[in-house]
This record gives sequence, C-alpha cells and structure tokens, in this order.
Amino acid sequence: MMRLALIGIIGLLVSFKAAAEQKIQVGEFEIHYTAFPSLLVPADTASLHGLTRAENRLLLNLSVRRAGEPVPAGVTGQVVNILNQAQPLTFFEVSEQTAIYYLAEVVNQEKDWLRFTLEIEFSKDHPPYVLEFNRQYY
Repeated sequence: MMRLALIGIIGLLVSFKAAAEQKIQVGEFEIHYTAFPSLLVPADTASLHGLTRAENRLLLNLSVRRAGEPVPAGVTGQVVNILNQAQPLTFFEVSEQTAIYYLAEVVNQEKDWLRFTLEIEFSKDHPPYVLEFNRQYY
C-alpha cells in the first residue's frame, strides 16, 4: 500500500516535470526543483505522507542528480512572501530506487509573490550551494 502511494506521488511529481520544473547545473550536479499546489496531490497519498491538501498550500519538490544518478543531499531553506514575512521550510525525503526527492510544504495566500532561498549540501567535499528563485501565484 505504501509503495503504491509512493509511486503515485512520484508519478504526480514527474507529470509536473515538463510544465513547471526548473533545472540548473552546479558543477557535476543537476538540481531539479518545482513548486505546485498541494491540491494536485491525491488525498490518499497526501494522508500517507502527512501532507496538507489546501488551497493555501504549495508543495516544493527538489532533487539532485550526478551523472544521471540520484544524490542524497541536505536541504534547508526559507520562503519570504510579498509582505516580507519569512517562513522556514522543513524538508522530508522520499526515496525510490531511481530517485530521491526532498519535499516541503509552503503556506501562501491566494495571490502571492514568493522568494525562495534554499541551501543544498551535496557532500562534505563540496561547499553548500545557495539556490534563490521567485514564484508568483494567482
């Protein structure tokens, strides 16, 4: 059951890949990231992973790859809204044989402009990378 739900959430994340994903190259690492409305996650999958489905919730998804293979990473960060209110992000890991995803929930208003700042630690041999990006939601 859990495996099936995990496959469901991974499938959902992959379906957003073509439309909304951003990808950047940092040395030998590829960082893939996207944020999307939590209501797009099926209710049973959200319940299984303790995710809140609501109109004012987004889900931030990040993964790191090297030479096409998933790389475990440490991810921390925060999001700041248009009123300059900061919200720390708490990431949890979803691990599959061919992928590792880091997910965090974000509370947002109906119309909001969000500034994300993430710190990604690939390994002890590489300095952390700071990723900053903005998103506007209608």
